[in-house]
Amino acid sequence: MARISFSVGSLTWLFFNTAGVLSYLASLDGATTDIEIQQKAPQLTIFLLTSVSCFLFALLLPFLNSSRSPLCRRSKIVLPSITLLTIFILMAMFDGNTIENHGSYNRAVFVIVFFPLLFTCGAIYLSMQLASLSTILLTVISVLGTTLLLRFGSIQSGWPLGLHELSLSNLEDISCRIHTPLLNWHDLIPYRGQTFWTGSTECPKQKRFARLVHPTSKTQPNHLVVDWCDQPNIKITVPPNVKDFDFEKPSKDEFQGIVLDNSVEYNVPTEEAKKGVEISAEAQSIVVDCGVHRNVLVQVVRDDKIVKRVQQYFEKTPAHATKPIKPPFSPVFPASLNKEDRLNVELIYIDALSRAHFSRRFPKTVELLNTASTPRANRKIPKNTQYNKLDNTTLYQFFRYHAHEVTTGGNTRAMYTGLKYPTRLQTIWEKYQTHGYITSWATNACHEWSWIYQPERSTTLSRFDHHLVAPFCLPEAHPMPEPYGIWNGPYSIRRRCLAGRETGEYVFEYTNEFKKAYSDLPQFSISSFIDAHEGTGDVVKLLDDDLHSYLLNHPNLNNTIIFLVSDHGLHMGLWWLLQWRSVVLEHRLPLWMMFVPNWFTEKYPNIKESLLHNEQALVTSADMHHTLENLVEWPRKPPPVYESSFSVLSQKVPYERTCEDAEIYEYMCICK
Repeated sequence: MARISFSVGSLTWLFFNTAGVLSYLASLDGATTDIEIQQKAPQLTIFLLTSVSCFLFALLLPFLNSSRSPLCRRSKIVLPSITLLTIFILMAMFDGNTIENHGSYNRAVFVIVFFPLLFTCGAIYLSMQLASLSTILLTVISVLGTTLLLRFGSIQSGWPLGLHELSLSNLEDISCRIHTPLLNWHDLIPYRGQTFWTGSTECPKQKRFARLVHPTSKTQPNHLVVDWCDQPNIKITVPPNVKDFDFEKPSKDEFQGIVLDNSVEYNVPTEEAKKGVEISAEAQSIVVDCGVHRNVLVQVVRDDKIVKRVQQYFEKTPAHATKPIKPPFSPVFPASLNKEDRLNVELIYIDALSRAHFSRRFPKTVELLNTASTPRANRKIPKNTQYNKLDNTTLYQFFRYHAHEVTTGGNTRAMYTGLKYPTRLQTIWEKYQTHGYITSWATNACHEWSWIYQPERSTTLSRFDHHLVAPFCLPEAHPMPEPYGIWNGPYSIRRRCLAGRETGEYVFEYTNEFKKAYSDLPQFSISSFIDAHEGTGDVVKLLDDDLHSYLLNHPNLNNTIIFLVSDHGLHMGLWWLLQWRSVVLEHRLPLWMMFVPNWFTEKYPNIKESLLHNEQALVTSADMHHTLENLVEWPRKPPPVYESSFSVLSQKVPYERTCEDAEIYEYMCICK
């Protein structure tokens, strides 16, 4: 009888083990487009969760057999071992990082769901030795149900809230009505609830032994000084300045190889380095190695040629007006130009971050932003305020900022060119260059996005005046040959480190150096971050301290408009696969906030009126582009790149605006 029971149990185990394998293989089905993978996501999630359930049951089944025969006792070791080995083989065989082959992402979701359930079931099994199964299950269900109700109850009211206690509001005349989701899934699991097993969030500390010494003149080269090194020589690596590259646009995978191949390495005696080594002004970053110790430094040295270009623009003489200015567009002189109205324009761009998730994962920055000026009476000022410098700027937030497409390309193309499709049009940084601005782009991802927006321009690509990307192509930050895994690299669910520092620190440091080098001239800068581009939503919190410090110590808020923006919300991980209402809403409603100097809105009162009105209006990244164009030619209002865009500064976007009016695809629209 025991043998018959064992045979039935073995066949049942074999069924569930096989079903687990087949379900997991079905969950690996890939796609060729973003839309296709989004449509498949619910089906793939069902297959993946079915696989988890089957493997879980296959592991536990041998322990449910109460027989004490030797054969049964052996099965409690052999069968679970085979199941675990099967899972390990599946995890190892499929580890792709693309929408066609997404094994590594399946593996991450499987681990996050499977092991907590396994430990829970194990605890229940052990408890069964002390109480009946029905009693244990009733207790577990009661505790879990009560916990979920309390958790949802505590988080639900916070979803529509913004800063200054304002919130997403469905005013009577607004066509795009967005209602708070019934269940707010992103808030359910607290911070590190999905990443508790990934180790420390701190980067391994590296001794700081090298620094750059700045000369008296901003245009002279910096000197590298080594304060300590226990080796006879130091190695200096100078990654290339990518703005000088002259070749056909590379693919994302080729770019790293080109950067590394063009890096220059040389050794310098330590004693000589302690006295100072001149560094080329063209270098945007320097890597210094002393044995196992590494420092990465960034610099921006003032370029006289760039300064001369800007000075020519403001001279406005006929002789200069006919000379072409690189990039290959002649300067355009506005009919009336008030030089004192030339505001610096700055974009702080965080990929894949919703407005709601910004509030969750940036508590220090949110506290700081709540102290910024507001045209309303509900400003919060701490008693011991170190935030007085924010008195001269006002914060605006756009609750219905709606994504155009699922992924980055279409949304940022509209942001930077005004169009959703590849064209030969000017990029926004080219327009600023030809209107008397100096430009900068810094990103902590090894990818040159400007090629995405100019696919037919080949070697005549527009360049930023200063550009930082190369150090993030080092293998430590962009591991080869699989840079887009979940454990290391720019999409990982762990910290992003380079030489003992978060990669985002270097971006903010570089932007600050840019501001210092050209403090007397109009500036346009983009600081771009990839930290939110991963499946758990936890890693981006590591950027909070850096963003808080950057804004708190900003040198020129009184003369700078800051766009704090994203392109879309989270589109990876467990919640995204489930495609529940709150998840879709957060993906479609990315972050867009603006800091505007108070004197500017006082001088032009219509700006304040427009901004206040547009906080609740349906706006898109094409409107952001139109707004950027509006600023570069202020006080003139430029024509839209295409008819459906508005400037949130100078135009009130109609509340009756629909997704169709804003050229948002029907499958993307979340307006009711």
